[in-house]
Amino acid sequence: MKIRIPVNNRFFKPILLLLFLSVFTGSGYTQQSDKSPITVHAVTDLSHEFSFYGDHRFHAQYLKNEKGVTNWCSLFNFDFSNANLLILLGCANEINYLPKDITTINDFLKAGGAVLIMGTHTTVSQNKLIKTFGAEFKDVGKLPLIPCSGLPVKEVQGDPGSILVLDQPNAWEVLVKDARNKPEMVRRKVGQGTLIVASRSLAGSRPDASDPINASFWIPLLKKAAEGKKIDSAEPFTDKGIKFLEYVEKRNDVSLRYNDYLKPYARLMFNISDRCTPFIEKRMGVPKSKGMASTIALLATGDGGFSTGETIALGIWWGGFPKKEDSMIEFITHENTHSWVLPFPEVWNEPIATYMGDLVMMDMGYPEEGKKRIKIRIDRARKYDPEMKLYDLDGKSLTGAPDLTGGAQNDVHWGKTFWILENMRKQDPDFVAKYFQAKRKYALQGKVTKYDMNNTVAVMSIASGRDLFNWFREHGFNVDRDKAEIKFVLN
Repeated sequence: MKIRIPVNNRFFKPILLLLFLSVFTGSGYTQQSDKSPITVHAVTDLSHEFSFYGDHRFHAQYLKNEKGVTNWCSLFNFDFSNANLLILLGCANEINYLPKDITTINDFLKAGGAVLIMGTHTTVSQNKLIKTFGAEFKDVGKLPLIPCSGLPVKEVQGDPGSILVLDQPNAWEVLVKDARNKPEMVRRKVGQGTLIVASRSLAGSRPDASDPINASFWIPLLKKAAEGKKIDSAEPFTDKGIKFLEYVEKRNDVSLRYNDYLKPYARLMFNISDRCTPFIEKRMGVPKSKGMASTIALLATGDGGFSTGETIALGIWWGGFPKKEDSMIEFITHENTHSWVLPFPEVWNEPIATYMGDLVMMDMGYPEEGKKRIKIRIDRARKYDPEMKLYDLDGKSLTGAPDLTGGAQNDVHWGKTFWILENMRKQDPDFVAKYFQAKRKYALQGKVTKYDMNNTVAVMSIASGRDLFNWFREHGFNVDRDKAEIKFVLN
């Protein structure tokens, strides 16, 4: 099962923490709940397909007492000398494993390492890899899934998944089969090592690691497989994150980083980023903060990205890029906005970033598409707040209306943000630029302790030249000018 990771779902504390661990510290990740010795050094490959789940969530679910690192670089450049488990959760269909990758995987297996390859009958590139070992995902499985004698469990969780066709069935041990006795998880020896091939549906996929399905067999299975190659837990074993990406191109004050697999897309991404920058700066009204958005890293995915301030990581196939560019313009602007607004993130951090993306999309030749996306967001909010007077951004009401949760709250959070900004722009087309200019001038570290709704409305009042506190209260916000740290006097 493939889970789409939308841009607006990236920023919550577990993801920020784990991104910090993998991208910046290079120290890997261990979530030990006991003092048992570490016997597994696991490498999860993100270079062929990036996912937030792959970035330490699989490890947190199934190897939490062991050491885990991630690889963002060309796989054949990773040093596997002190690793004994390689996890290949996926490979984007737009790229392939290179011959040097396949040699690296085989050498690791021959040395006693364990390799887990997961996929489905639709993962073309992953299928090409397992075909080199005599297996292929062929079709959809049928429930219930059945554990075989090699697994110490009575039932198997998961969707129907994909069945495997094996060139030499006797060379493999079937671990899970479907209702028709078709294999969905198998293992075999390769050299001194162990190869496990499994349907992707048999493990978790959620970016918050809340779905540790089949942990009862994954934990012992992976530890057992890794026993074929000894590791030294006292020796270094670290991530190869963004800062290790093999290729670095510099233009002006921006560096573009990527690996071998994404090399064909690098120039296209640099060109569209260059084109976006002056339009973003014009809409923002201020240059980007010093050092921010100084690195662009390419990710092998079409399902999102993230910003850490200095680094913007972009899924290279977002919105059908490079065949289509409108959504990539929105995406690049979105992630740049997160860096541009620092040191204080916005109270409407995700929606205002996408809103800026829609404005820049309009500026760069896609006015109807930009307007359509803005209208869609606003219309979704109006289903719950027709006159935009019932709820604040958190779905809380000052009028006694029932609080909103889940998708309804999210629709109001996004749609009301878009509606407010559109209202301000109708009165002054340059309002957004004036807002960010005022924020840069008045929301200063050391003078402002938090950039909350009160300070936001204060800055918006300065930008518009009129006190907006009453207007915001009329539209459902519990704001108070006296509680704002940013004081202002209007002429």
